[in-house]
Amino acid sequence: MKASIQATEDNFGTKEIKLSAQKYLENFYNNLGFTTIGEPYLEDGIPHIAMVKN
Repeated sequence: MKASIQATEDNFGTKEIKLSAQKYLENFYNNLGFTTIGEPYLEDGIPHIAMVKN
């Protein structure tokens, strides 16, 4: 995941990354610098949460 973050920054010239994470992975992404935005929602019947890293 760290390599993907770096590749996004290098190739797109931005530090902001938005993603839709499965809810159970919220802490994993928090530890990588992502913050939760909004409320959990269902996507294909699976709880998800929107997250952003600046």
